[in-house]
Amino acid sequence: MSVALNFIIVLGVLIFFHEFGHFIVARLFGVGVERFSLGFGPRILGKTIGRTDYRLSAVPLGGYVKMVGEEPDSELAPEDLPYSFTHKHVAKRSLIVAAGPLFNVLLAILIFTAIYSFLGLPSIRPVVRAVDEGGPAAQAGIQPGDVIRSIDGKTIASWNDIDDIVEANRDQPLKVVLAREGTPLTVMVRPKQMEAKDIVYGDNISYYDVGMRGYAELPAVVGNALPKQPADKAGLKKGDRILSIDGEPIENWRSMFDKISNSKGKTLAFEILRGEEKIHLEITPEEVQDRNALGIKTSTYRIGIQAPDPIRPEDRMTIELGPWDALVQGTVRTWAVIKETGRFFVKLVERKVPSEAIGGPIRIAIMADQQAQEGFWYLLNFIAVISVSLAVINLVPIPVLDGGHLLFFAIEAIQRKPVNMRVRETAQQIGVFLLLLLMIFVFYNDIVITWFR
Repeated sequence: MSVALNFIIVLGVLIFFHEFGHFIVARLFGVGVERFSLGFGPRILGKTIGRTDYRLSAVPLGGYVKMVGEEPDSELAPEDLPYSFTHKHVAKRSLIVAAGPLFNVLLAILIFTAIYSFLGLPSIRPVVRAVDEGGPAAQAGIQPGDVIRSIDGKTIASWNDIDDIVEANRDQPLKVVLAREGTPLTVMVRPKQMEAKDIVYGDNISYYDVGMRGYAELPAVVGNALPKQPADKAGLKKGDRILSIDGEPIENWRSMFDKISNSKGKTLAFEILRGEEKIHLEITPEEVQDRNALGIKTSTYRIGIQAPDPIRPEDRMTIELGPWDALVQGTVRTWAVIKETGRFFVKLVERKVPSEAIGGPIRIAIMADQQAQEGFWYLLNFIAVISVSLAVINLVPIPVLDGGHLLFFAIEAIQRKPVNMRVRETAQQIGVFLLLLLMIFVFYNDIVITWFR
């Protein structure tokens, strides 16, 4: 499937749901709809049913619903007044406008619900594989290999349950029932507030943790050596354990990764343990282009090896969910994406996120194609995330966007009369200008940064 087709599918689904939200709520409140268009510009094809022209237009970068009496100064025939958008109560007009973003959120909930319904909820068995030295779990006597049975009387089916309970109780003491080699034990654990760096934004974040995990620290063992990469050319093989680099002991995968990434292309001396034999290899990391969590291209150094799976195969599990549980999980997942999207825009305003993180149609098309190549469910997940982003963007209080209209309606409700027409027109012109600047900027990012940097 081509990049263009994937892009059209993603954008088409998002636009349809957004505009359908406006359309269905408008019809619910008795507002006449003259045009329902996917795309802008000249009409390619369509059909008129009643007074509504359902059409597909030439430019597939948006869509719109044209309602009767949408413009406050438009002239209407007396028989059209009952169907006029402008003549409806401000609360109804607000709901019609808000319905677009809300339907994008609804789309995300439906997609995530479908994913959880068909694929289940991935998790791992509640078996302790690592305990932090000096942490709450270690102080309570919990050991690697212990199986967590219940916490505060709640049965534990997977590690997800443990995370949820710790997050909900924060620093409150927890009664943990576990099994050690078949023998039941009961201990008390109090979660501890921890500080860490956010891997995306670099902020200091706090969270509560009990100091135990369902996976062990990744050892510096080669999971796979990629063909024709520096490690493969130097003779590094799957299963090799890295003991030291340039004489510096390597304790885990993280320390090895940092050493290679910071090498700046300098040849490194590796001490390897292969079976019972120690081997010495010299490997020169190569500079590679990668993308960080924000989609920004970055330059780093790699030798072409992959990490082993941190989770044991026998610990992996999938929780099958019924319709209601899938809906709950879909809603929770959507809310998490909403919060993260909002956080991204806040960081953007605070200038803690580089402006090149903002992408447009070209970047969306590239990412959609990448997700489609991974599989159908990956593409659906991508559509859900972008749908939430579209909802959040549309609620920004800039004239022309839905958020701008809602701002005018809020002012109208407070002052009990519509905003002055000249003020609205001026604001609309400013809004159009700002959107044009934004479009130019995102296309610049897409073309210059996404392709040429």
